[in-house]
Amino acid sequence: MSEHGHTINTVDDLAAGAEALFEIDPRFRTLHEQNGLPRLRRREGGLAGLAHIVVGQLISTKAANSIWARVEPALAPFDADRISRMAVSELAGYGLTRAKATAIISAAQAEHEGAFNFERLAALDNDAAAAELKQLRGVGQWTADIYLVTCLGRCDAWPAGDLAVRAGVQLFEQLADVPSIPDMDAHGERWRPWRAVAACYLWGLYASDRQREVGI
Repeated sequence: MSEHGHTINTVDDLAAGAEALFEIDPRFRTLHEQNGLPRLRRREGGLAGLAHIVVGQLISTKAANSIWARVEPALAPFDADRISRMAVSELAGYGLTRAKATAIISAAQAEHEGAFNFERLAALDNDAAAAELKQLRGVGQWTADIYLVTCLGRCDAWPAGDLAVRAGVQLFEQLADVPSIPDMDAHGERWRPWRAVAACYLWGLYASDRQREVGI
């Protein structure tokens, strides 16, 4: 356990967090019995992790995976110096918008120049880490929250702006409409300090519902 609470790094960590979440809201136990343990959402941190998240901004998971398959080989091994010197047009040529290419190159420049330190994020609480990330060009609240969940494994990070999580809340709470981002804070409050675990279940619930819709 870190100074900021439990971290979700392994499937066992996720399972332990799930048991704690069941005590807070037994409805998740019912969901677990129906769909099983959700997918562990962890990836490498640092520049590679941030770039992966930036690629996925505002597009479907399928589209993001397709673009990432082209972008990752172009960026690997994620040397900040080399990426910082790439032309935006070169990186955009792999399928990125110019804004996303600019965000990745700017992050590399910030890291290379010492203006940003990914390792320092581990010592910060969620709000401070998110604020640090949002100083980077092209990084907003959604990107910061997803970094906290997937790259830092923060058990109480809450991606309130993620449309799939919001749709998952709508299904879970049987709401008439997808909740607004401000309303998501109230929904998530009851699941502290395991909101990231709740988000994993909600992502899974949304995905299962989508599969049923298309008959998969």
